[in-house]
Amino acid sequence: MIEPASATIMRLRHAAGVNPHTCPTCGHARSAPRRRVRDGDIVEGCVDASHTGWVRGPDLAWHDRAPARAIRAREAARLEVTDP
Repeated sequence: MIEPASATIMRLRHAAGVNPHTCPTCGHARSAPRRRVRDGDIVEGCVDASHTGWVRGPDLAWHDRAPARAIRAREAARLEVTDP
């Protein structure tokens, strides 16, 4: 079975000793990613793998969009290539 991109990223970060409680991209808690909201809709925000499994509702919908998944897949591939 292929490991999901978010799991790959988090596994490699854990091995590197990255703080597991905050996002290294936006600096927010895993359950509260940075978001910019306009007229009640999310228009910009962090889609880092550290938020996977922690967000709910509109944040989850934003986090699970196809472009967000593609960003995480590219990051996972980049990290695996540079993993010693």
